[in-house]
Amino acid sequence: MHVNMQSSPTVAAAILSSRETPDVLLAAIDAARCALAPLGGVLDVVINGNRALAEAVSAKVSTTDDARSEQVRTRFWYVALGDKAHAWNTYVHHLWPDARTTVFIDGYVEVAPQALGLIDRTLTDSPAVSAATGVPSVGSSASRLRREMIEGGGIHGNLCALSRAAMVTIRQSGFRLPLGLYRVDSLLGSAICFRFDSVANRWDPGQIRVVPEASWAFRSLKWWHPGDIVKHFRRVLRQDQGRLENNAFRSHFRDRKLSLSELPRTALEMVEHWVATRPDEVAGLMKSRLLVRRALKRMRVPRDWSQSLEPPLCVFDSNDGRRDQTTG
Repeated sequence: MHVNMQSSPTVAAAILSSRETPDVLLAAIDAARCALAPLGGVLDVVINGNRALAEAVSAKVSTTDDARSEQVRTRFWYVALGDKAHAWNTYVHHLWPDARTTVFIDGYVEVAPQALGLIDRTLTDSPAVSAATGVPSVGSSASRLRREMIEGGGIHGNLCALSRAAMVTIRQSGFRLPLGLYRVDSLLGSAICFRFDSVANRWDPGQIRVVPEASWAFRSLKWWHPGDIVKHFRRVLRQDQGRLENNAFRSHFRDRKLSLSELPRTALEMVEHWVATRPDEVAGLMKSRLLVRRALKRMRVPRDWSQSLEPPLCVFDSNDGRRDQTTG
């Protein structure tokens, strides 16, 4: 299953969204279209597990008449399973429009106007590099993280990009992120550094190029907003899930010496193997991080992954106005 485009765009951007409010997602879309307009790009908004959000936001964009409607092809997709890793897999393997540079943007992120052009230029000028990443400029830890990335490398999931060669490699290798994964950027960064073959290739952090001038903005959480307090607590829980996942990643590659192609279907399977085989490491983490136990309990709540077999539904395409079209 692959979506054919009449011609390959120079730059493609994928906004992955699920929990954002319509206003927040619309701001992210507007910023992305502004950045894509000079590049002749295509924007795919992939909304997972939230049909109401997909319908509401696509309806709003479809009635907007401005220059960017002509310059940027915009498509809205609804993916039934509410899972970011599955949304990423779906875009990469089924929706990707064969672009020279492919940018991934979180649904609450408003990219700077020049950010996508800078990232595209970086990858175009460095054909041996697989990926490029922006750096944060807002948020409580932005200064520290920005400095660490500029000095030591890394990747940031809010705004990162893959070269066409890397996208082709992913599709040919069948690499997929495990379902239920929170630390998408951590595992993706590891895969990039191994050039998507952790057996044949040595670790090469130079595969990811940090672009200090490429950044973004977002609405910060406010402690006096009850809804933001809930969001913050959920984020803390997910961060502790991420710590579980990172330990499981290390065990998968370092201890078990398994390849990327041997990653399990779900993040829970990977974590459970680490829990079963490294009890001392698990106990140490749970002692230092009190919420880790709760995060593991939350991961173990049974989930029905059968919706991952459902094809993505196109709810709007600015090229022809078609709605409610499945791929295939």
